[in-house]
Amino acid sequence: MEYSSLSLDQWQWLEECLADNKNTLYGTTHNFTSISSMKMYQEKVPLVSYQDIEKYVDSISRGEEDILFSGSAVAFEMTGGSTGGSKLIPYTQKSFRDFQRAILPYLKNTFSKYKINPKNAYWAISPATRTIEKTKSGVIIGVSDSDYLGLEENSGSIIPDWVSQLNNINSWKLATLYWLISAKDLEFISIWSPTFLLVILESLDEYEVELRDLFKNGGHISEHKVPSDIRTLERFSNYCKSKNSEVLWSNLRLISLWQDGSSATYAKKLKKIFPTVHFESKGLLSTEGIVSIPDNGIPVLSANSGFYEFITIDNEVLFSHQLKDGEEYEVVLTTNGGLYRYCTGDIVLCEGYRNEKPILRFRYRKGILSDMVGEKLTESFVSTILKDISGFAMMVPHTDSLEYSLVVENNSEISKDIIEEKLFKNPQYCYARKLGQLKELKIIKMKNPMKAYIDKMVSEGKRIGDIKIPSLSKNDRWLR
Repeated sequence: MEYSSLSLDQWQWLEECLADNKNTLYGTTHNFTSISSMKMYQEKVPLVSYQDIEKYVDSISRGEEDILFSGSAVAFEMTGGSTGGSKLIPYTQKSFRDFQRAILPYLKNTFSKYKINPKNAYWAISPATRTIEKTKSGVIIGVSDSDYLGLEENSGSIIPDWVSQLNNINSWKLATLYWLISAKDLEFISIWSPTFLLVILESLDEYEVELRDLFKNGGHISEHKVPSDIRTLERFSNYCKSKNSEVLWSNLRLISLWQDGSSATYAKKLKKIFPTVHFESKGLLSTEGIVSIPDNGIPVLSANSGFYEFITIDNEVLFSHQLKDGEEYEVVLTTNGGLYRYCTGDIVLCEGYRNEKPILRFRYRKGILSDMVGEKLTESFVSTILKDISGFAMMVPHTDSLEYSLVVENNSEISKDIIEEKLFKNPQYCYARKLGQLKELKIIKMKNPMKAYIDKMVSEGKRIGDIKIPSLSKNDRWLR
């Protein structure tokens, strides 16, 4: 299988990428022009983390050209980091093209299979309620759904682009509900975390009065005018009586979302709300790049969207055609956005091959100890936040209530607001809190919490000398 169509396609993609960027600072440093095979690429270009390339990204954000890729960045996006709280990811026209190479054929096939009219779709790719920011050189930080999909503004969803730009969370929820309810012909919903949609649906009761008034009389949401709609008012009134989702969206056919890992429980809740709707798991799409895309519901490698390597549990680095069924791997990405042999921290399970492409099921994030709704908190990040608290300090996630507790000693003097402000530096945590996917941080003061924790660990068979007290632990049994 050394010269399979997959390996040839991967080399063709990599060869073009290296040729395009051979005269950049990074390309000359690692002598891209001398690389004539995938094996040579591994020999000449090192595996990197974000910290290794942060200085280059910072130069690009200041407007410098030909650093990681030819020319300058056309956009940036923010994503979560392990220690600093956030990472700035640059985009080029070619990196947008790579997203579209995966997403647009998937959408075309999906719309054909389920007989979906693209005009009757709602997707939420980019974060909502973001404040528009710019880099030092004036490039906007934040990519709209239309940018990802290569569509004209407002042509890609039943919800206008201006809704995602509302900074006030209440205005955003009200506008999102207004347009969703107005879309009586809604056929397709594409989101990331199922809790995102659950939060929206749970807000229907909260905003019932405002929605009724808007549908009856029209009005404004923020500075944006929305029209009255008596037929939608009638439909919404019937829903408020029946609580039957089919009253609002009788044509809804498919919901695409995360269904694996910690999302499974909340996907099941949505399935009860939409019992007649098909549910399809997403592939592995991240801010850094696309790894897999659904093929009739099966996540396969998006081979024409990047160059991919995979690290085994024994730290051997393999190519896409060398993976074994039933084995787990960490994904290594090379993209047209200036990432070369970038260790993503995403762990995937190979479930065989489909048309020579590996089937890759997302398992978990390496180093991520807590990720209930996509907030991606690591112990290293949390420990930097709690390091100034004297005595015991541990954050504990509660999956049943979707909230975090910060456990400290009785005499600890801490400010919940200050801790939350620091947590908000992680954009995913900030986003989840603003949307209401996560509840407000709860402070628990205990008498001698360290003893309580150690006693519980000992009772479960751990040796006292082996017990470490982490800053972030998913083990909440000792609190119960």
